[in-house]
Amino acid sequence: MEKLIYKIEINEIAKFLERPNRFICNAKLKNGDIVTTHVHDSGRIKELLYPENTVFLRRAKDMSKRKTEWDLIGALAEDGEEILLNSSFHRYISENILRDFEISPFGEVDLVKAEVKNGHSRLDYMLEKDNKKIWVEVKGVSLSVNKRAIFPDAPSERATKHLNTLMEIKKNGDRACVLLLVFRDSDSFIPNYETDKLFFETFYKALENGVEVYPIQLKLKNGEIFYTDKKISIEPREK
Repeated sequence: MEKLIYKIEINEIAKFLERPNRFICNAKLKNGDIVTTHVHDSGRIKELLYPENTVFLRRAKDMSKRKTEWDLIGALAEDGEEILLNSSFHRYISENILRDFEISPFGEVDLVKAEVKNGHSRLDYMLEKDNKKIWVEVKGVSLSVNKRAIFPDAPSERATKHLNTLMEIKKNGDRACVLLLVFRDSDSFIPNYETDKLFFETFYKALENGVEVYPIQLKLKNGEIFYTDKKISIEPREK
């Protein structure tokens, strides 16, 4: 099953040139103009952002608080798959999933509240169902190798901190969950040992302590984000 859950406007299909730093890249438009584009993804994404690869851009609507006129939306994988590379949309995509009780891993809930503080962390969502709280943190996954979705593709102290918070929440009696938004076609998920050993260790510790993890397979097609009901397994710890 596929279900449309979000639409993103795409104004230009361009060629990636270079990424001078984490926050910007340069791309060539079809008319030959070279533009500086905002990159809203802290990952390295080197398997998608390489010279002459096809990227999708959106023109900024309000330049009053910006230095760049364009936003990077996504890129084309070697197999022709379109991959979302803009984490600013994760909030809208995940909220649409959680509010659609047909596809949400939590089914029908009484409350969906975004950006809720718990201890020293601010988590993406707090849900209420049958007078019980469900805390949810969302992570976007754009790296996949041989159908294995992998996170993170750059060290992330913040992601590890969130896992520790979720373990504490579970210990205190509430449900604690991670929603993985997987943007490349994948059969399984594994935390990235080579890039972030601490996250790897903490991820499996969280699973052992009752933190729930839900990988969601998503597809980008011409600016439209589709939910799919494909099942993605969590790979057991090997190391």
